[in-house]
Amino acid sequence: MSAELRTAIINLLVTKALEIDEPDWCAGHRTNAAQFKPDITHYGPEHIVEINGFPVLQAMLAQSPYAERAPRDLTLYVEQGDFTGSYSPAEVEQLADALVQAGQQLRLLGRDLAHLLAGGAL
Repeated sequence: MSAELRTAIINLLVTKALEIDEPDWCAGHRTNAAQFKPDITHYGPEHIVEINGFPVLQAMLAQSPYAERAPRDLTLYVEQGDFTGSYSPAEVEQLADALVQAGQQLRLLGRDLAHLLAGGAL
C-alpha cells in the first residue's frame, strides 16, 4: 500500500514596499504599515475644533483610493470628540457655543472639499 501525499493551503502575509501616487493635499498617513492595499488612506491636515481646550470635533480630508468596502472618493473625515458627561448651565452654554463653532468650521472645510472636487487646489 502506497502513502498518498496530502497537501494544505497556507495563507502567507507577504510584505513589500508599494509606491503609490500621493495627492498634493495629503499631509501623510496614520501608519506606513498597511497590511493590504485597500487599507491605504491619504489624510489631509487635521483640524481640531476646541472650546476651552476641550476637543469637540476633528476633521481632515481623506481618500482611500483602493478601498473595497468604503468610498474611494475624496471625503471629509470627521471624528467626534469625547464630550459626553454632565454639565452645569454655564457648561451647557459653552458646549452649545463649541458646537456652533464646529458647524462653522465644518462648513468651511466642506467648501474646501467642494473646491478640490471641482478641480481646484488648496
